[in-house]
Amino acid sequence: MQFGVCTPAANSAVAKAAGADFTEGHVQQFLRPADALWQKPLDPKTLPAPIAAYNCLLPGDLKVTGPAVDMLKIKAYMARACKRCREMASSVLVFGSGGARNVPDGWPREKAEEQFVEVMRIMGPLAREAAITIALEPLNRSESNILNSVAEGLEYLRRARAAGMTILCDFYHMAVENETLEALGQAGKLLSHVHVSEPKGRVAPRPGGTDLRPFFAALKGIGYDRRISLECSWENLAAQLGPTLEYLRAEWAAA
Repeated sequence: MQFGVCTPAANSAVAKAAGADFTEGHVQQFLRPADALWQKPLDPKTLPAPIAAYNCLLPGDLKVTGPAVDMLKIKAYMARACKRCREMASSVLVFGSGGARNVPDGWPREKAEEQFVEVMRIMGPLAREAAITIALEPLNRSESNILNSVAEGLEYLRRARAAGMTILCDFYHMAVENETLEALGQAGKLLSHVHVSEPKGRVAPRPGGTDLRPFFAALKGIGYDRRISLECSWENLAAQLGPTLEYLRAEWAAA
């Protein structure tokens, strides 16, 4: 299992020194798909810790549900995002983006779901062509009013039938939504990425906090062996990351 952290590329050396296998970057701040003139800011081979994945896929004004959806604009944006992800030797784009996908008040839910699935059908082939995957991220209801559970995400995957689209599970969002770990068994090989944090305060996991072992055991039960990324707030990344990674690896071994 590889363990990493969501942090800018500028912290790559800090992450590596702390024992991280990878970092997870920010699509809009680093890959900048809205900028057609973007050039690779660095050679990925020079990074101490590789950028394996990126989150924050879509800006809030690039809507995927509601009356303002522009499928051609989404396709152009996603083509650049997928291509740049591959150019940076990365393999996962995380599709959270609650602001972009939130269903507007008064918009029919059925229509919103149809739009969401149509967007997935646009994204999937672009991801597959770039040899990457796009991981749907369920968010809790305070952040999004659509796609709030792993089970719901799997239903959208079933409807879209788009190669290149997978699912992410986030321990924090699962805890907030009280989603059972049985959902991970249903995800199986479709699970491509994992986020973890301490649900109480969304800080770094720590001894005495919420027990991660049942979650890790469920991941082991489906043969998950890819990446687990810390997505949380830090008081001092350089001081906290090393002990946190040691704790995660010990809990994984014990699960």
